[in-house]
Amino acid sequence: MYKTIASSLFLHKKCTLSGIGSLSMVSHSATTDFLSNRIQAPTDKIEFIPNSNEINLLPELTEISNYIKNKLEKDGSVLLDGIGTFTKFSNGKLDFYPITIDPLFIPNIKIEKAVIKESVQEILKEDQQTTNIEIDEYFNTNDTTFERWKISAIVLFSISLLLIVIYISQRGFNLFGNIGSY
Repeated sequence: MYKTIASSLFLHKKCTLSGIGSLSMVSHSATTDFLSNRIQAPTDKIEFIPNSNEINLLPELTEISNYIKNKLEKDGSVLLDGIGTFTKFSNGKLDFYPITIDPLFIPNIKIEKAVIKESVQEILKEDQQTTNIEIDEYFNTNDTTFERWKISAIVLFSISLLLIVIYISQRGFNLFGNIGSY
């Protein structure tokens, strides 16, 4: 009996029990905790929707639904092995408590950044085939030609500034832009 419910639930992600409700598997993806450098495993949770109006297509599930309803009326709760427990309260409310998975089976994984510098990987850059080592060398080299032109520009600027100062000190300068008399 429980195998029919479990196989319908785990294979089709939904199991409708007529007159009771439907059980469905809800997937939760893995989550990353950057503060503690851990990845939490993805999990599936079983959710219960009471009194769904859907009808079972399998006659086995209809018979199982009738059996669960009778057992709930008689005992007040029904344990489905490997799935969870249905409980009926005195006010007629029906609730489902899924079995929790032991954290031993879904442990958190510690993550670390891994950088492998010795490996060579082929990379297609624009239309040229290259490797990751060549690209690292290209971006990490100190280009001395850039520094050379800077130095030469500063030297030429300082020489021209010196010549202007010498010229003005010998000839004079006024506010009209006229250079003093010769």
